[in-house]
Amino acid sequence: MRALATSHEQTETGFGLMPQALAMPLHVDGVAAMRVLPAAEYSLFTDASQQVFWREEWKITAQSDRYGYRLAGTPLEPRAAIDMRSHGIVPGVIQVPSGGQPIVQMRDAQPSGGYPKIGTVIEADLWRLGQAPIGSRIRFIETTWDEAVAALEQTRRWLAEARRLIGLQRG
Repeated sequence: MRALATSHEQTETGFGLMPQALAMPLHVDGVAAMRVLPAAEYSLFTDASQQVFWREEWKITAQSDRYGYRLAGTPLEPRAAIDMRSHGIVPGVIQVPSGGQPIVQMRDAQPSGGYPKIGTVIEADLWRLGQAPIGSRIRFIETTWDEAVAALEQTRRWLAEARRLIGLQRG
């Protein structure tokens, strides 16, 4: 896997760039893992569902696309029925509809949703999730706000260095 350079581009430029996250991918027990911040309604899910969310693997189903990755696994259950109005959401938000199967909102996600949110894939990992093929399995790793900000800064530094190197090569 090469990022920022296809084989054709690599032939023209003579180099390829690999993001640090691809060189050292996050895995738990051999399964790709995404860092997630607990979301607003996290506490509204049962303790058992919270544990399932972090400990089990989730399969990316064939009903996934650029709008959302629909996951399959042990259904997540709220402590009580949750009735919510539609509200603004961003890419990375993990909503849980009444069937209990999470949906991760991707880059082309709609701007509003009415399902409870259990977590949010951090921005620094959202592109990695977008590379996961249909049918593959993923896991979630709980992270903190400070860790999410540090991961985003690391990604921004890598992108700045990639731009610099590409500029030197073109120069």
